[in-house]
Amino acid sequence: MPMNKNMIAYCSFTFNYRQMKTLTLLLFLLFPLAGFTQNEIPKNSVKILVRNDKTAPDNFTYVKQALADADIEILNQDRDVFQIKTGKVIFNGNANYSYLFNCKDGKISITGTWTNNLSVNSGMISQEGYTNVIQYTGKQKDIFNKMNDFAKKLGEKLEYQ
Repeated sequence: MPMNKNMIAYCSFTFNYRQMKTLTLLLFLLFPLAGFTQNEIPKNSVKILVRNDKTAPDNFTYVKQALADADIEILNQDRDVFQIKTGKVIFNGNANYSYLFNCKDGKISITGTWTNNLSVNSGMISQEGYTNVIQYTGKQKDIFNKMNDFAKKLGEKLEYQ
């Protein structure tokens, strides 16, 4: 059977249609996997690890410089164990938080605490502000996200525990 121009156009369209169909199917199957590769924060995380290729002394210096750039006060620092504790940072007027950095070879560990500055006085019961570990849950997510934003300034390879 001899080929004419219409048959060639039809075969060409069919081939391109099949390619588009295959590509669409592949994208449909691979798109959900992209969500798993993103660095989502697991619920109840209390620690952020920043992975890098620096030594503990280099990480210690790097964190101190990043804190200075962010105008966050360093309350305590221990050069023997490469640990840094920040002063309190006010958050939304009724809470404050502080960070604890542990610098090791190849990683920086970040944890924190937050304090509620509200005091409750109902009759005979009086409760002052309380201190908690910063955790990725409930209303604390906002404070954890602040800690996460600071961690992103230290590096891109983040892990959560």
